[in-house]
Amino acid sequence: MGIFMKRLLAITLCLFALPVFASDTDSGFLSDYERLDKEGSIRARYLGYTAPGATDVKSPAVYLSPLGRFPVAATFGDLDDELVSSVLTYTEQRLRSKLADRTRVVDDKAAADVTLEVALTALSAQPEGKSVLGMVPQRLVTGAAMDAALGKVMQATAIFEMRLSQPASSTILRESKHELLGDSIGRSGNEKTHMSLDKLKPALDKWVSLVVDQIAPKR
Repeated sequence: MGIFMKRLLAITLCLFALPVFASDTDSGFLSDYERLDKEGSIRARYLGYTAPGATDVKSPAVYLSPLGRFPVAATFGDLDDELVSSVLTYTEQRLRSKLADRTRVVDDKAAADVTLEVALTALSAQPEGKSVLGMVPQRLVTGAAMDAALGKVMQATAIFEMRLSQPASSTILRESKHELLGDSIGRSGNEKTHMSLDKLKPALDKWVSLVVDQIAPKR
């Protein structure tokens, strides 16, 4: 085996040692993925569904369910539980704080007009510019191998799915699936490349603002 091929194989293995999204397979958290449509701007695309009359309640009392991963026992490659927990904790705190600025957040589900459920269904590193929601065509395997040999720039990425429903009837008002693209975490062949909460914070903050605007728009 030539020197170039050995180097290519070694760096490719380093790339795949990072937790990278394997596919955009639906997690099963949402009730019906077939009815989701592309929403948002071209640069901030996501998939969503809104039921007729879902926006009738202008300032709803919101019950925020504890954020978790889905499936409950899901693991995300080699990422440790401390990192996953920090992402969930930060996101829940930001959601609660931003919602409280707009409307009433209640601890009793029976007192709520709507229930917000959020699940983290993927957390990983992936090549910059690649989308797991199918908005950008997938690269060929040979292309990915060449990118690995050159040291592809990786970025922190997460997928959150959310459901807004009425607690009394369990009627679903809104469901959506969001791919959050964070900052660069380094190149694939570099041993210092690693995931961190800080690399995701800007994307998490933008997503929280979007969700809050949809639930309790500014008057």
